[in-house]
Amino acid sequence: MSPRNTAVDAPDARVPADAVFPGDATAVAAYRDQRRLLQKEAVLGRGELIESVLRGRRAALAGLRATPWLRRLIDSTHRQVRQVMARPEYADVLPLRRSMLTFLAELPLPIPADSVILRHPTHAPAAEILAGLPELRHRRAEVTRILAESSLQEAGTPFRTVDDESGRAIVLGQDAPTIDALAGIAHELGHCLYERARPGRSVRSQFASERLAHCLEERLVAAYLRERGSPEECRDWWSYQRRVDAHNLYFFRLERALMYEQPDSVPELMPESTTSFRESLFILPGYQVVYARASLARLPAHGGA
Repeated sequence: MSPRNTAVDAPDARVPADAVFPGDATAVAAYRDQRRLLQKEAVLGRGELIESVLRGRRAALAGLRATPWLRRLIDSTHRQVRQVMARPEYADVLPLRRSMLTFLAELPLPIPADSVILRHPTHAPAAEILAGLPELRHRRAEVTRILAESSLQEAGTPFRTVDDESGRAIVLGQDAPTIDALAGIAHELGHCLYERARPGRSVRSQFASERLAHCLEERLVAAYLRERGSPEECRDWWSYQRRVDAHNLYFFRLERALMYEQPDSVPELMPESTTSFRESLFILPGYQVVYARASLARLPAHGGA
């Protein structure tokens, strides 16, 4: 396993223990009830719904700008991001470029490109693999229980963590014998392990939960590929994860720039409307700092697969 960047292991001590990201109820409703229309208007670059969602994000970020602890946290994280991105070993992998985006025709979307590794087959469904990985042997009983209580036959459902009727964190999604399923369930397993041990939705909890989810996703798939895959697959997985990090750091920088009304300080890689394909930018304004810190925590002190 790669050494962790311990400088970002602990959330900023100045974040109040009860601080939360309030979320945007209007955006949540738009994504829940009108997702197809929202995506259509995002591609066209115009429409009443997409314009309403964009206005809502700007208003939410203006409100967050007046929150002292969040400004301190974002500025501190921004300094760390700049330091990491300045390292020569990351010069070719962390600055997000248009070539690292998925394109719909000629329209760039905020989705990592070259994700072929996710379609590679595995020898068994993800839940079976995860339950037997040596890297999780110290939490075997807990992992097995979470996977058994999860709903992993939800076709068409992106992997996510939800609370069941008893308030326990479980995984929703469609299990399959693919790297995509292995990565998705490993990520959500990280959320479940943390949230079952320390229930709550505070910002501090979200830092720790997202950090564990990102680290387990990368490390558990890497461990599987070292055992069952090829050296080329290991390299492809490392490269894909760095593209995920590049997205996390770019959209954190973009959200900060919009919050401070300095959009020109970040390269414009796509139309504003298509940023709506990154749902978290709109339903939970301010949350990109959580993703950025999760990426920083798993980046090794020196680059390399």
